[in-house]
Amino acid sequence: MSQGLTTCLPAPRLGLPAGLASELFERTGVEVAFYLPDGTRVREEGGDGAETADAAPALVLEAVRENADRLEGGAGEVRLASLLRRRSRLVLVALARVPVSGPAGEGLGRRLLAAVADLVRARMAEAETCRERDQTTEALTQCYEEISLLHNLGEALRVNRPVAEFLDDVCSALRETLGVEAVAAWLPAGAGLEPVTVVAGRLPCLVSDLPVLVGRVLAGLEPEKPVLINNHLGDDPALGGFSMALERLVVVPLPVGQEGGGAIAAFNRPAGEFGSADAKLIRSGASASAVFIDNRRLYVQLQQLMLDLVHTLVSSVDAKDPYTCGHSTRVAITCREVARGMGFAGDALKEVYMAGLLHDIGKIGTPEAILRKPGLLLPEERDIMRRHVEVGGQILSGIRRLEFIREAVLYHHEHLDGSGYPSGLKGEAIPLVARIIALADAFDAMTSNRPYRPMLPLEDVKREIGRATGTQFDPQVVRAFLGLDFGRLMQQFADSPEKLRAGGSEK
Repeated sequence: MSQGLTTCLPAPRLGLPAGLASELFERTGVEVAFYLPDGTRVREEGGDGAETADAAPALVLEAVRENADRLEGGAGEVRLASLLRRRSRLVLVALARVPVSGPAGEGLGRRLLAAVADLVRARMAEAETCRERDQTTEALTQCYEEISLLHNLGEALRVNRPVAEFLDDVCSALRETLGVEAVAAWLPAGAGLEPVTVVAGRLPCLVSDLPVLVGRVLAGLEPEKPVLINNHLGDDPALGGFSMALERLVVVPLPVGQEGGGAIAAFNRPAGEFGSADAKLIRSGASASAVFIDNRRLYVQLQQLMLDLVHTLVSSVDAKDPYTCGHSTRVAITCREVARGMGFAGDALKEVYMAGLLHDIGKIGTPEAILRKPGLLLPEERDIMRRHVEVGGQILSGIRRLEFIREAVLYHHEHLDGSGYPSGLKGEAIPLVARIIALADAFDAMTSNRPYRPMLPLEDVKREIGRATGTQFDPQVVRAFLGLDFGRLMQQFADSPEKLRAGGSEK
């Protein structure tokens, strides 16, 4: 009776799948009408959710009053008023009726209505799952659209570069153009970025003194004279005391955000004294740096917002099964460390980490009864569980620039010999990140306590992975995995959520 009733249909504002009453009548011969708890009839046909003024049958009002399903027979039919809830809140009452004849027919009708009530509840739960999945897709799409827009606007400044790398280029260019001994940039911590100190050339003072030197200069600058030019540091006890090698100095503030505090400084020009033209050139470099740093900080903040959203979504999936709590984060960390051992770096490592986090996002549509089942799954339950890779792929399919993550999520249960699912891919046809996730996923499963078995010792896990190398796991991925410092890996698992979410320090 339930065949053909598993397709996700649009759910109107009451959570009622479109055309459900007509579909039930065609398949079962049972008439079903829906009412609000106050007795107002809901016009379900077509899925528009419109209400009518039809009077509610007494059985519906009785069910609401007693907060329980009500069943009655007589006058050649059996009627059942079933309470329908969303998140424990009563939203609808389904009134189902079927004509019967005789005691035997009445007994059969009662059982039929009970089955129909279960089916209605299942369809509403399914519609709710579809709605949650659509909201998840929309939220992910919106966040990554914002990040993509920001990236495109800052393309000229390559906003995905580390701040230290950009400032090193600026300092090197200024040193070469000005012909000075050294140019240094210093940026204090703030707004999600760590402190940065960059030096191009040979600094005529200790690098550790640079923050104090810059801080002292910035504290003495006047708003109408926002640049310091000092060609006689030997006569200045406040600045010349840092080093006897300090002769000439230009300091220009880095106007970054509300905090300020950073600066670019040029030291010792052998060709002569610093002048206003030199200061103007340094100010141009400082202005370009300030634009880049502000863009970079916003980019990092949006990345963190996205990562926080992903962690929240992943936590909601992990929370459905207490035995796998934290599983996605551990898989993400393992994927990142294996990828690092294979030569991945920079943003590529962050992308692998994100793919590991999202590898089981499709389980948001898997019933908790299956996820929490303590014993072995039945074949039909196993089929439902396996669908999580395809659901995950569907969730991520609406997000531009995430195709590599979508493919990793979709194919992380493929095996090297073609015995995996969902497509039976073999060897190099399986995306590399999917092959990394496959190993990390299996490692965490074997080293975690499950209802059907305790965690395995690390050496046993290594032997199991070795036996499956070349059939289930990629040999090059296994080599990188076996080269990990497992003590350090376990410490990363135990670190605070804030450290885990950072996915590496920001420079």
